[in-house]
Amino acid sequence: MTSAALERLHRQRPSRRRDSRDAAPQSGRCGTDAGPRLLREHRPRPLHGRPLHRAGLPSVAVTTNSSRDERDQALRDLRERKINAVFTVDLFNEGVDVPEIDTVLFLRPTDSATVFLQQFGRGLRLADDKPCLTVLDFVGHQYKQFRFDRRYRALTGASRTGIAREIEHGFPTLPAGCVIDVDRDVRRLVLENVRQALNLNWRDLAHELRDLGDVDLPTFLRETGLDVEDLYRDRQGWASLRHAAGFGAAPGDKALGRAFGRMLHIDDVERLTFLTELLAGRVPESPRELRLMAMLDVMLWGGTGPVSEMAARFARLTGARAAELRELAGVLRSGLRHVAPPLDAVVPLHVHARHSKNEVLAAFGVDKPVHKREGVRYVQAHQADLFFATIDKSEGRYSPTTLYLNRAISEELFLWESQSMLRSSTPTARRYVTGDSTVHLYVRRSKREGPRGREGLGAPPFTYAGPVQYVSHEGERLIRFVWRLKHALPPEVFHEQLSISVDRVGGQSR
Repeated sequence: MTSAALERLHRQRPSRRRDSRDAAPQSGRCGTDAGPRLLREHRPRPLHGRPLHRAGLPSVAVTTNSSRDERDQALRDLRERKINAVFTVDLFNEGVDVPEIDTVLFLRPTDSATVFLQQFGRGLRLADDKPCLTVLDFVGHQYKQFRFDRRYRALTGASRTGIAREIEHGFPTLPAGCVIDVDRDVRRLVLENVRQALNLNWRDLAHELRDLGDVDLPTFLRETGLDVEDLYRDRQGWASLRHAAGFGAAPGDKALGRAFGRMLHIDDVERLTFLTELLAGRVPESPRELRLMAMLDVMLWGGTGPVSEMAARFARLTGARAAELRELAGVLRSGLRHVAPPLDAVVPLHVHARHSKNEVLAAFGVDKPVHKREGVRYVQAHQADLFFATIDKSEGRYSPTTLYLNRAISEELFLWESQSMLRSSTPTARRYVTGDSTVHLYVRRSKREGPRGREGLGAPPFTYAGPVQYVSHEGERLIRFVWRLKHALPPEVFHEQLSISVDRVGGQSR
């Protein structure tokens, strides 16, 4: 691939209006996914008169009517540089091995992430004298319905809501050596497209489901490229969408549908397995199982009722809503990406798993946890101090007396600032220092994530950093403690905190 080839193509570009038929690859070996207008030919004949041929880059088209010998010959000619490009539609998505391909052109739209990655992958093989793969995409701006979010999510693994941040900041989380280069004007167009895709209309979703038929939740998400959060963000969930599409009766209990949206952070196998078994009729017996049930109870019904009545509340979970929750548990389990070790035999918490504050309190046996709003809590029955630390704070969401400084010093050390009323001489402070209790640390980036990060899904959950041990402290009022974590912070959590500037200026954290 040479700049001279690009310059030659530019000089010879026709003066008529550009469209996808005028797109030309660089010199080198090029695999091209083209549109049907380009491939009316039924044999792998040279594309005489086309822009590539006029620019001195011989190429051929291969179609479904081409014989096996003709297809193989086209690939041999590409390897041997007798031709510079092969144009095709869907023939070479998989089962083709030409490591020398150094350029891939996209000339027609596909919203399938699987097909896109298969086509993209034709150029990812390593070869001598091939420093990189160049991908030229001529689709999005010409095809207004094209979904850039699906394409960039397939490349980066980002969520639908996270991909806008990736594009806006230049894809900072790509592996070393990988670059997605989007210039300023193109970035603006792509962001407009992505943000438009985030503004999903409930009626349109119901129409998509109706077109697909009476499919299950995993199939719907896979075929539409949606995240499960899209069905619950300020919405009533999967059962309600099925009803809107004409499949099944109205599920009733709209509050439960919204409550399911507040459960989407659950990311440990034990809770998801217990939920599935509970829906299948399992009766909790052990203290740990009763705590697991209490954790689910606070998520479903808000933690306002006593634990003694939670069995009666679960008895109301039947029909369409029970079926929905069963499917939802399966979707969440299929998306697990890490192993979360358990804390102990009684408290059903898992290190590095995510929990709401009410879930944590319920796991430690606190009844009606919704009424406990403090960022610290001592549970005497377990001799446990629970710290809930929010890293990114702003004056608009916190009073000056609650702008505590919390941040990770390293993956093993954490700086935590006490409440303003605490003095180093108090029994509570002495308990922290002497280790008469076990301190458990829970951290999250912010109280509200946005834009649209968890909008309509409740407050962001905390990541359980695990038990911590006292290292040192300083100060008399607003005591700053340094704690050592027994389990190092996950790299993604630590690096996220590094990205937040936390400076103490005039009593504010920013």
